Amino acid sequence: MNAPVNGIEEIRALEDRRYKAMIGRDVDELRGLLHRDLVYTHSNAAVDSFESYVQAIGGGRFDYRSIERVEETIRLYGDTAVVTGQVRIGLMMNGAPRQLNSRFVNVWLRSGGQWQMTAWQSTPIPA
Repeated sequence: MNAPVNGIEEIRALEDRRYKAMIGRDVDELRGLLHRDLVYTHSNAAVDSFESYVQAIGGGRFDYRSIERVEETIRLYGDTAVVTGQVRIGLMMNGAPRQLNSRFVNVWLRSGGQWQMTAWQSTPIPA
């Protein structure tokens, strides 16, 4: 059974807001978009919780400069959305420039009518 297009577009718009908030270091926006049980697994296998990830962005440890969604597929399964694809990220990490090219999967959950991202996992694409 195919998911309604409007649900897919809703998740795509939330992804737009999330990436914009990451680049803009908008921690208030991120606190609304990210689930309190967030598990954010980076491409280097480091893991952040909701609080540690928001603090890393707000404090400048992760200073996202550009995010390009090269490829993106969104699938809805009731109150769960799974987003997969490829992303290129330019950032300053602990003051050092980094360019990331990764495959990713992230999961959004809908509770009380509100979608929040609860998981991110990325894997680097070899050069």
